[in-house]
Amino acid sequence: MVDAVMDLPEMQASSRLEATAPLGDAESLERLRERTEDAVTRLAGSTALVDADIPSAGDAGPGQEPSGKASGA
Repeated sequence: MVDAVMDLPEMQASSRLEATAPLGDAESLERLRERTEDAVTRLAGSTALVDADIPSAGDAGPGQEPSGKASGA
């Protein structure tokens, strides 16, 4: 689900991300960290708040193509 949201045109045009995820959803939190830069996670009750920078399409991280898709997937 993280990839589907991060690949939306609205997200591609944004530079910041603020998201909420259930504390037990380690897979989504890890994927958010992979797809963003300078991610900060804070606890808020039974959820985790994530604030992060969204890299521009030309700044794809390791294992990502400029489209945001993981390479080799």
